[in-house]
Amino acid sequence: MNNTTPIYATYTSSLVPEYQNNALIEALPPIWSEQDAATLIAHFPTREEHEHSLPKEIRLHCINRLRNIVQPLPIHLELESAISSLIRSGYVNRSPMDPATWRHLHTLSTDQRAMTSFHSSASTFSLVGLSGIGKTTALESILRLYPQTILHKSYKSKEFVHTQIVWLKVECPFDGSLSGLCRNFFRAVDQALGVDKYAKRYQSKGGIPEMIQRMEQIATTYFVGAIFIDELQHLNAAKTGGKDNMLNFFVNLVNAIGIPVVFIGTNPMVELFADVLRNARRACGLGTYDFKQPNEHDPAWDLLVEAIWEYQWVNSIAPLTPAIRATLYDLTQGVTDFLAKLMILGQRYAIQSNIETLTEEVFKHVANTKMKLLKPLVAVLRSRDPKKMRLFEDLMPTDDQLSAMMEDAGVSSTENRLSVIRQSKKNSVPVVVPDTTAQAPQTPVAKVALPSATISTTIAQAVDPIDILRKACWLQVDPLEFSDAYRKSA
Repeated sequence: MNNTTPIYATYTSSLVPEYQNNALIEALPPIWSEQDAATLIAHFPTREEHEHSLPKEIRLHCINRLRNIVQPLPIHLELESAISSLIRSGYVNRSPMDPATWRHLHTLSTDQRAMTSFHSSASTFSLVGLSGIGKTTALESILRLYPQTILHKSYKSKEFVHTQIVWLKVECPFDGSLSGLCRNFFRAVDQALGVDKYAKRYQSKGGIPEMIQRMEQIATTYFVGAIFIDELQHLNAAKTGGKDNMLNFFVNLVNAIGIPVVFIGTNPMVELFADVLRNARRACGLGTYDFKQPNEHDPAWDLLVEAIWEYQWVNSIAPLTPAIRATLYDLTQGVTDFLAKLMILGQRYAIQSNIETLTEEVFKHVANTKMKLLKPLVAVLRSRDPKKMRLFEDLMPTDDQLSAMMEDAGVSSTENRLSVIRQSKKNSVPVVVPDTTAQAPQTPVAKVALPSATISTTIAQAVDPIDILRKACWLQVDPLEFSDAYRKSA
């Protein structure tokens, strides 16, 4: 499903009584079974059998498909079910068919919320885990099951012209400010609607209270189904006015506006916002979904390794032996992103070095050279020491450093390329570059046969050589024509 393109609503009545006669819910995709959800979440890029025998320069490009693999795991299905319930339950008390909904919208637009009797049916939960463990990939794979924007025209033969935003994913700003979070919200709304409107309108107007009020009005106007706040650990309590303000901000989104909120972040988020999340869950929460580090023999980890092992472009595909499984886990400690990087860089090294197969030695070499930036993090995870593991996020390289790690050719590749250049120099043929200087066309001149050495000797030995030269037209009629005496007499 292409969730970035608005679709026109088609309605399907639900078997859940509280979901019935609600255009916002009936326009959503069906409630998926676990089997259907797994099929829809999965993404396995096409790979033809003959590709491993293609020229290496082509295969090096094919390897990038590894980045797009999504292997559904049990946590994906749990998360899909939670999001499905979260969005639908949040719409229960916001049905556009209910006059109370429009009264609530009016009170928000006029800032008279104290006069409303609105009761939120929204809920919230948090999603935590190590960086690179697969949280964001899982979330985005599930959100792809829903159109982001739905256009309504009529419902049950009654005119209902409205735009519904099913979900918004908002990134926390790196500066950790609440105002930056609000601005990112406006950008996310613009992206969902395909316009350039709200981010410009509210980028510098008023303070945080006014920005929050605008967020509320926009979110209710477009019937936003849920807001997913990613990288929450970037928010800094000192820059947002303290934990109390943070708590009020998030709880207000859920309770006053009636919009479900999902918090996504790394483990430090749990400590930094423990009180906020605890209070939010106490009021209306579904708990926490933890993307835990798998152990070496976790069946879910085995499933992921087996799926990614199928995507090889080396000439000789080795079997996935217990020794290789152990090596892959030891060098990545179960972090999904590390595994993908190791498989990509391992194949690049094997192809560029003409090894053309994946072995334990290949992976260890790559881990010690290309992926040396990640070695401190892997060592921390390997230790299982809680104190050391708290340093994990602080040790994580920047995005720029990780990008450079994936792009750098490495010493071995450089040596191979120098060898190719030397060989091409030996086989090269000198190329004559034509002179492109403009020249005026010239009239062909007839070739004149020069006298040979024999003729010269004959003339020199003649009794009257001057006469012979004159007859041969080598002399003018007057042999003194150019003499000094001739010029004086003239």
